[in-house]
Amino acid sequence: MMQNLIDCLYFYSEDHCVLQRLETPEYRRAVFGLERDWQGFRTLLTEDQRRQLDGLLSRQFTVKHLESQAVFRSGLSIGLELARL
Repeated sequence: MMQNLIDCLYFYSEDHCVLQRLETPEYRRAVFGLERDWQGFRTLLTEDQRRQLDGLLSRQFTVKHLESQAVFRSGLSIGLELARL
């Protein structure tokens, strides 16, 4: 039950709060530059190398997502502890 609530809060914050905080010129520049560099890099790869890279990136995304959830849960826990003070 509690896990479902935490998951709902996480997905709500991901959909409605995080994106608003990323609407900055610095973030847009960083994303634009990264996308440009990835496109250039991918043109240097063979099809097999692209598939391997995609598999690694997918696994990395999964790890980063799990880390993001852990950070959210930690922040929520800290917030609850502070609320009790």
